[in-house]
Amino acid sequence: MGRGGTSVGALPGFDVKRKSLMKMLIPCLLLLVSSSASYAQTPDCNLEGEGELTTSRQKRFHAIRPDTPDRAAVLFDMAIDYARAGNSRKSVSLLEEALADTPWLDPSQEEAFHLLYGCAAFEKLVAKVQQKYPPVTASHVVHTIPQKDLIPEGLAFDPVDGTLYVSSIFHRKIVKITSDGNISDFVAEGQDGPLGVLGLKVDARDRSLWAASELRGQSALFHFDRSGKTLGHYAPQRPSRHEFNDLVVTAKGDVLVTDDLDDAVYKLPHGTSKLLRMDLQNRFYPNGIALATDEKSVYVAHAFGIILMDLDGTAITEVQKPKDISLAQVDGLYVRQGSLIAIQNVFGGNRIVQLRLTPDGKSISNGKLLEFRSPNLELPTTGTINKDSFYYIVNSQIDHEEDGKLRGEEKLQPVKIAVLKLD
Repeated sequence: MGRGGTSVGALPGFDVKRKSLMKMLIPCLLLLVSSSASYAQTPDCNLEGEGELTTSRQKRFHAIRPDTPDRAAVLFDMAIDYARAGNSRKSVSLLEEALADTPWLDPSQEEAFHLLYGCAAFEKLVAKVQQKYPPVTASHVVHTIPQKDLIPEGLAFDPVDGTLYVSSIFHRKIVKITSDGNISDFVAEGQDGPLGVLGLKVDARDRSLWAASELRGQSALFHFDRSGKTLGHYAPQRPSRHEFNDLVVTAKGDVLVTDDLDDAVYKLPHGTSKLLRMDLQNRFYPNGIALATDEKSVYVAHAFGIILMDLDGTAITEVQKPKDISLAQVDGLYVRQGSLIAIQNVFGGNRIVQLRLTPDGKSISNGKLLEFRSPNLELPTTGTINKDSFYYIVNSQIDHEEDGKLRGEEKLQPVKIAVLKLD
């Protein structure tokens, strides 16, 4: 999630406080809404038709690439924005179009739609989605970390000794859980100046640990040896706000990390100290990242899809999908035996999914919900695979932290790690 993944309306640097409302939409927005979509109105639900998007939100939707394959998710996100703007009529209309092919986006999970509860048109959409996608709970909790204000975001697994590493955004440290369940600090709080720690990855060559870190728009990659000693840190030189989020390490030691504020992927070639920027061509909020099996390319999740990109940043291709699958808002992303395993969390209900790839790796042939509307999906962010087991963070509580400060601290709970068996 980085700082919690995000919808377009809540992307950093834009009008997330949703203040001034506009009376007119720009033409590009109108193209997104089918002229044939009827405004739903039922006797038991008096839908309001006033309220428009702010200029900043209009511009952000306008900037979405026209080749983004998950148009349903774009419409779903717009419906959320219109609901928050008070235009329930437009919101329902957008939802009807977004859910026409019944993708796994559950509107009942959205607080923004609370005024639509009980509305026949809305309840019909909810019933259709929930009938097709019933709840799935296949995981169970295996570790509980007592420290409530850890605010974890990343997990990494060392297959040699079974150590599980857990990052902490708020305490700017890394915790380790040994195979026998012992919990201790691996990297001390603020050691050598780490920022809030997000994504983690074990380097298979020497079992060292790489970490993505960020605080208030500054980011760096950190490298630690097996004892937790800092081996180095690397910051981007580009004068911009940065948020390093998740990362991968290739077999030869190159590190690639997503930067969701700079809309880019940064690469640290093995044996060098300079980060190279790879632009994602107007794709917003890159988050999850996973190496393709042949390690010649990498999958990168952005706000409304997943791309396949060569390791030098060229040959970017949007991954195609069936209409009833959503690729939007993927946080943790992993490759396993011809499939992508993904955690989706910003809208449409938290879920863990399996996306079966076609032989060329450029399309999704079919998908499966592995965990959905489950008590073990409070606010998941990332996970890690060990053989046939997927470990993931159940309750990151990342929504309680912002810029190094906590809010709603009294509501925090011990951190839970669950495991899900993979086929």
